[in-house]
Amino acid sequence: MSQEIKIGLIGAGKWGVNYINTIKNADGVSIKKIACKSITGKDYLLRDYEITTNWHEVILSSAIDGIIIASPPNTHYEIAAESIRNGKPIIIEKPLTLNLKEAQLLLELQEKYQTIVKVNHVYLYHPLYRLLKKKIKDKVNLKSIYTLGGNYGPFRRDVTSLWDWGPHDLSMCLEIIGEYPLKIKAEFIKKDFKHGLKSSNIKLVLNFERGRYAEINIGNLMQNKNRFLKINFEDCSYIFDPINYKKVKEIKDFEVKSIAKSRNKNDLYLEKSPLEILIQEFMDDIRLGNNSPKELNLAVNIVEILEKVEEILKDQ
Repeated sequence: MSQEIKIGLIGAGKWGVNYINTIKNADGVSIKKIACKSITGKDYLLRDYEITTNWHEVILSSAIDGIIIASPPNTHYEIAAESIRNGKPIIIEKPLTLNLKEAQLLLELQEKYQTIVKVNHVYLYHPLYRLLKKKIKDKVNLKSIYTLGGNYGPFRRDVTSLWDWGPHDLSMCLEIIGEYPLKIKAEFIKKDFKHGLKSSNIKLVLNFERGRYAEINIGNLMQNKNRFLKINFEDCSYIFDPINYKKVKEIKDFEVKSIAKSRNKNDLYLEKSPLEILIQEFMDDIRLGNNSPKELNLAVNIVEILEKVEEILKDQ
């Protein structure tokens, strides 16, 4: 492998462009080749990158050290499976897949080929979320988690609001609690048809051992953009709200205080964006050969829960 890590990008939509802009400003990594369904309107990419409409070319290129899959969710399984079989480290956009069977097959392939697989549940890479986790790592007696995540839109043709917004909140809740729920409940709070698509706000309640629970509120029919996470312990609560606050909030005895950023430049990459952190950790994994299945296991659990919620909601 050359000193600089060469990335292949599959998918040049909104998130593909986010990766392009992030990697353009990163050190030690560059995009070698981009695959997109059509090059129409992609003149700005043709000036700087090698472009193809055939994603197989990206996977089979010996010049590429890692692959980012930012294509539509219904294509994730086929592209990821071929990448893993060819030993290419990958980042997959959320949701991992749109059904549990494909998610489990990817996990089996990762275990067989020992390939690096990361899944972009982007808030797990947010520097304030990382700071929050650091602050609560030694705390006990967690009681509940409350989340609110959504916006008005987007109204996608390929995924419902459940699969679009659900992975964010589920990833944080499952990572914090560290368990799979014993019981899952779900209900529509609001639903409508926009642009010919079914749109909705949904409430999920996940019950865990020792009476702990997570209430998750998500959807694309909210008045404003929300990204709110509150973790309640027996003696205090912590709030992660990156839209409204630049710091983590701690509430104890009804007193609210801010947890400030550390001045240590090596402390949790606190001056970097979530996507910069993801790219940096992907590079580190490639260089160190770290092929832990932890992130993929979490992603499979999320797909399983979303599939169960979809079944619960189908007759509502």
